[in-house]
Amino acid sequence: MTEGTLLSVRNLRTWYELRKWGFLRAGYVRAVDGVSFDLGRREAVTIVGESGSGKTTLAKTLLGLVAPTDGEMDVAGRRLDGAKGKALSWIRSNVGFVQQDPYGALPPFMNVRRILSEPLDIHKVAKHEREQRIRDVLKEVRLIPAEDYLHKYPHMLSGGQQQRLVIARSLVLDPKLIVADEPVSMLDASVRVEVLQLLRNVQEEHELGVIYITHDLSTVRYFSEFAFVMYAAKLVEKAEVKELIHNPLHPYSQALLTAISDPDAENAKIIKEVPAGEPPSLVHPPPGCRFHPRCKHFMDGLCDVEEPPAFVPVSGHEVECWLYREGEGAQGGTSEESA
Repeated sequence: MTEGTLLSVRNLRTWYELRKWGFLRAGYVRAVDGVSFDLGRREAVTIVGESGSGKTTLAKTLLGLVAPTDGEMDVAGRRLDGAKGKALSWIRSNVGFVQQDPYGALPPFMNVRRILSEPLDIHKVAKHEREQRIRDVLKEVRLIPAEDYLHKYPHMLSGGQQQRLVIARSLVLDPKLIVADEPVSMLDASVRVEVLQLLRNVQEEHELGVIYITHDLSTVRYFSEFAFVMYAAKLVEKAEVKELIHNPLHPYSQALLTAISDPDAENAKIIKEVPAGEPPSLVHPPPGCRFHPRCKHFMDGLCDVEEPPAFVPVSGHEVECWLYREGEGAQGGTSEESA
């Protein structure tokens, strides 16, 4: 773990065991399978991929809610994998979580004051500090004046206000890292960018590391410096956001960008090429590259035999695809308009 690194993940695997008739082992769901990356202090990274790619399981593993099957995780120099007792308590007080569904994430029988005071009670924050912390985080997420919200219950808030409250709860313990799992997917389009900008402002003000998980590449440019593309439990491409949007290298990343809706009526008439087939089973993933059954660049005897390592055809741009072996990369890219 290098100096300035907040989160270090190495060869992380989270597999769910399947059982038949309640006791016979029937295999494993390989929800996260060999993920490695680093996140620096004060950096934001987006993990993007379609539903079922393993994004949420990765988030739960990083939060300590699911125990990893294998691999290593360090948060601020402390091991997360296998952490128990006080070590796990430290992790959970320093890694905040912003859930996808704000209404489902908030207990309906608690008002705003109780919702925000509960984490402070659990982690034994001094009583004389609690009220001020609650008011401070409400101000940060723009639920002001605090007196107008402290006695309200979740059903009395709009969707945007509920998500602001979820963000406030993730901040109340002053964490070092925030994991946001699809934080705007349940919100109206009119407030999505507003909530993402709020998260970004909070991240910069508190110098937090943030992992933003989404299936929507169109929101990535508003939030993070780096983007990782996840497919079938693996990170298949890593790059700076601008580089990924304007020069996607992996065929799957190119397909994701192609799928973004275009507001231009003329461009919307163009038939967009979508990869055939369905995402692979995570119980029985295909050999070699997991995207090869859907890839138009498929090379028989290579893509379906050997799993590609990480190539770096462009400085700072990493891709797991045999097209870029020995520096002989196929042209990726997409137009600025299509992004």
